[in-house]
Amino acid sequence: MHYEVCGLNCPSCAAKIEKKLKKELDPEASLNINTGTLTLKSGSLEEATKIIQSIEPHVTVASKDKTNTKANEHSHVHGEKPTEGLSLLLAAIFFGLGFVYKPFFILGYILSGYSVLLSAFRGILRRDFLDEKFLMTVATLGALLIQDWAEAAAVMILYSLGELLEHWASNKTRKSITSLLELTPDTVRVISDNKSVFKAPDDVCLGDLILVNPGERIPLDGVIKEGHSSLDTSALTGESVPRNIQIGDKVNSGVINLSSPLTIEVTSLYQDSTVARMLKLIEEASESKATSEKFITRFARVYTPLVVLGALLLALLPPLLGLGSFASWGYRALVMLVVSCPCALVISVPLSYFSGIGRASQLGMLVKGSEIFDKLNYVKATVWDKTGTLTSGEFSVVNIKTEDSVTETELLQIAASLEQYSNHPLAKAIQKKANQLPLLDVTDLTELPGLGLKAFLDGAEVYVGSLNLMASLDLKAESENDTAAIAVAREGKLLGVIELADQLKPSARAAIENLKSQGLSTIVLTGDRTQAAKIALQNLPLDDLKAELLPADKLNFVAQLEEKGQPTLFVGDGINDAPVIARSSVGIAMGGLGSDAAVEASDVVLVTDEPAKVPLLLQLSQAVRRKVITNIALTLTVKFAVIGLSIVGVATMWQAVIADVGVTILAIINATSLFSQFKN
Repeated sequence: MHYEVCGLNCPSCAAKIEKKLKKELDPEASLNINTGTLTLKSGSLEEATKIIQSIEPHVTVASKDKTNTKANEHSHVHGEKPTEGLSLLLAAIFFGLGFVYKPFFILGYILSGYSVLLSAFRGILRRDFLDEKFLMTVATLGALLIQDWAEAAAVMILYSLGELLEHWASNKTRKSITSLLELTPDTVRVISDNKSVFKAPDDVCLGDLILVNPGERIPLDGVIKEGHSSLDTSALTGESVPRNIQIGDKVNSGVINLSSPLTIEVTSLYQDSTVARMLKLIEEASESKATSEKFITRFARVYTPLVVLGALLLALLPPLLGLGSFASWGYRALVMLVVSCPCALVISVPLSYFSGIGRASQLGMLVKGSEIFDKLNYVKATVWDKTGTLTSGEFSVVNIKTEDSVTETELLQIAASLEQYSNHPLAKAIQKKANQLPLLDVTDLTELPGLGLKAFLDGAEVYVGSLNLMASLDLKAESENDTAAIAVAREGKLLGVIELADQLKPSARAAIENLKSQGLSTIVLTGDRTQAAKIALQNLPLDDLKAELLPADKLNFVAQLEEKGQPTLFVGDGINDAPVIARSSVGIAMGGLGSDAAVEASDVVLVTDEPAKVPLLLQLSQAVRRKVITNIALTLTVKFAVIGLSIVGVATMWQAVIADVGVTILAIINATSLFSQFKN
């Protein structure tokens, strides 16, 4: 079961809650703070709520389903206690009055810090108290004991303000992810018996016809049956240019219909729709931790006890050695505790990865885990499938060879006249090529299964079909370039051969050039014939092309690259690509045309099937890495610098808390800045 957790923004608190849930309720419990999702295999909502509120009383838990998710989102994003901001304002006022009458400092301290004090006290009772709230409580209570009332109040006010700002920053990032929930309308207009009936998305069946008016989002994946319009796909793919669609075109859920009403036949149930798959993948992705995240979690667990021990030694050893008073060294120890809070690390590093996942999803790339970004940074070779990956899978006429004094136009006209009755991809390509030519009257059309068509044109017997069909008629027809071919014969004579090749996707060349500029090798593996593959890919600056391969050959090729120390990124779309996708360091599947097996085996799903997304993803992974390294370096540098200053007695508590809160906010801003980078 999945539950919505509202008002939880502290990663260390989330870790404690998850640990307690695993111990007392469900060993497989999982709490995802990034999406506010609690997953339980056993145990009730009431039991889970009781455990969670024993650690964080203000946090609420609710069932998570399609009907209440959006309602929960508001409380989830604005989950802080409503009185928190007011308490801070009153605390600041009392702090100001404290310079006139000192007891007001105490009131300011209590108003701003009661939740921190309460949390630290509960931690002590649980015997799990070595966290930032315990550090802040010890530091400020120590300041009160030595009668530095103003500093104690100021530290707690600034710390609580920092927490509030951290919550705001975390919520802003989370909202950018949960805004995907808005991509599916609450109701769908289903056409039934020439009437419109409103249903929930979950209740719509395959084959149902739905009506989408201008300005509305398309709620489910489908095929256009009536109407033509333009679509705003920016929320799903990041693409700003509207996409024109017409009858027969496939459309994904989550995009906005801009100009005219559309009647759409539903081809995917809600749970299998593009938007639902995106939400599921993002939720699963944020549960998967990168190496850096795991390191920071372990670091914080060791770091905090060491800080407490260090502060204790700093407060006691120098006075015992006659190097000063207990009050002087005690104050330095308190300053050390204040600046040592690990908030910036435990928040900003996971936030950097989560921002990367969020930005990738906005650009139409579903990254299935934080650790994928780390793997992408080590990729040395990019390996591609051809058909459906670099090429569209749609054929076009590339050469026409005529015989028996027939012109190219005449040959194309005869072929198209018969092929207009076929839905074969090669037939459609010929129809498209001949779309301006008048078609001839066809009689007695007969389909020859697996071979082609037979008919009569003006009383003459005509055959249009494969080279094997011509061979069966004792006619010698060849494809000069070893590509797919359609031959035409009339009255026992060969009239010519029309050669066809798969078309490159519009962004394929730019994608390969971009990858080469990043210093990565580009290799294509395909089962197609060598000459046909070379013709289809002739405009791409590839490093290598391997053709006529079986699925096992592709797998062995990638395995050999990996064994040679070349971490490989493989991009594919078919069922036969699934083993290679799973074997490579990073597997990428085409999400629009790709098979379910390929999508399931992959690490990344490209929603729009565009090759250009691959170099964009690699650039994003590099940016995520830079953010993580910057945040770690910034945080540790500032903290160790101020700790050093506190030991020599230069830093004050004011400076310590400003440094702590300031570096946390800077790190969060740095992490969330990913959302403004990398345009399509």
